[in-house]
Amino acid sequence: MLRSYNLPIKRTAFFVSILTACLVSTTAAQGPASRGLDSIRAERLREKVTYLASEQLKGRGNGTYELNLAAEYIAGIFARNGLKPAGDNGGYYQHFDIYSSRLGSKNDLRIQGASDADLNLKVRTDFIPELWSLSGTANGPLQLIEDDGTSRPDLKGKIAVEAEDRIVSDDPEFPATAAEERRLQDAGAIAVIILQSETDRGGGRMITLAENFRDDLPVRLTAMATTGMPDYPNIPALVVSADAGRQVISALHRPQSRVTATITVDVERKIHPTQNVLGLIEGSNPSLKAEVMIVGAHYDHDGEAYGQIWYGADDNGSGTAALLELAEAFGNGSVPPARSILLCAWAGEEKGLLGSRYYVHHPFFPLNRTAAMFQMDMIGRNEEHGENKSQQIPEERPLENTNTLNVLGSVFSPDLKAVISSMNNQTNLTLHFRYDFGAEDLMRRSDQWSFLQKGVPAIFFFTGLHPDYHTPRDTPDKINYTKLEKITRLVYLSALQVASTTSRPQFVKAAPAAAH
Repeated sequence: MLRSYNLPIKRTAFFVSILTACLVSTTAAQGPASRGLDSIRAERLREKVTYLASEQLKGRGNGTYELNLAAEYIAGIFARNGLKPAGDNGGYYQHFDIYSSRLGSKNDLRIQGASDADLNLKVRTDFIPELWSLSGTANGPLQLIEDDGTSRPDLKGKIAVEAEDRIVSDDPEFPATAAEERRLQDAGAIAVIILQSETDRGGGRMITLAENFRDDLPVRLTAMATTGMPDYPNIPALVVSADAGRQVISALHRPQSRVTATITVDVERKIHPTQNVLGLIEGSNPSLKAEVMIVGAHYDHDGEAYGQIWYGADDNGSGTAALLELAEAFGNGSVPPARSILLCAWAGEEKGLLGSRYYVHHPFFPLNRTAAMFQMDMIGRNEEHGENKSQQIPEERPLENTNTLNVLGSVFSPDLKAVISSMNNQTNLTLHFRYDFGAEDLMRRSDQWSFLQKGVPAIFFFTGLHPDYHTPRDTPDKINYTKLEKITRLVYLSALQVASTTSRPQFVKAAPAAAH
């Protein structure tokens, strides 16, 4: 049978406050909240989506001039509506650098002691540096990693060697090998060698990794990472083919073996300056305004390639347009809630949640003062796809989903589920609280995941996949603007409620129960 979630129901102070809010919602609807609500209109959402997904913005690819145009558009609307800048140096932009990588001419790997003669491995065929590898040279003994991953081995002065098959991760949007290489660096390793899976005898993955270094790929196919992030290793790191790896492992398993290596990594980084766009509605309560309710949407997409534009109307022109409508609803003339509200347009989501990952390491408000986070991503279409029983995904037909909305993440915060359910009395959407586990890892594929990993209650609003997902066919004319208006209003009401309630929603550590 399907997995179930064994969560105790708690009558928290926050839950009780939501029940109280339900009793007074009629009165509240006649005040400032109603004015903000009424300002959210389908025709204005259409106007914004049409511009964001226009030929002029060419798909808003990361590192492009057109993405910067979109950022200027967002910042301009924040400014016109009186939102305070919450970026760097008094502006709306939180700047950070992303990069793509190219192979230099000096990459070299020599292994001594693995056979009668030294192994002189060939770049692109026998080994390839990781995209994020630090350039430089390392020389030292090899240490095979065979621990369970929970302890920290003593690797001081050693080159760590680990089989790729041993590396596991619960984060599909961050490279598992990068996280493991960082763990090994923290244990003292001066370099890391990852041995390709034995199942890849044909070297197909080696070819794929080498493709990441091509300089003639369109933006949508170019792998990128972020500079200065503690998640990545800061040592030379490379991947060795399965064929060469077998020789290395055999030698390291021999009694009293001493296998050493000299590694030279030469990776040239092409820097692409980019930015999150942050606008603040400062809270009215002298103490609670130091806490924040975050509402976000990524504004990047896949750009253009081979004469076609990946317009990204639903992904994520829809969420970005909703964010801009919220700026107008919360902006000029509105009475601010007790807590502050921070509207965040993220860059780099399509490259691995890069913008939100950067933010959680450089937050405008400390994360322990972040009450909750809402992410709006792909909130403009009617869900349409076949059934996938192994992933617990049912078949969905578009005509049955003209008023539906998936709400992901409520398993981590029943308090937020109570808020959203209560506020939906005013919007009358058909809500599906699902896709928290399994479901093709949907829960971990947008920016709310960056916050959930840090223990911040976070919700992902999502109308579902459809056949135009990540294709040039994702265009503004296919958006359900009536539903988009209702979803934007639901997010407005729910964020306003969280920002106005004295107590905070709780974060619950949750995991899928074992199948029966």
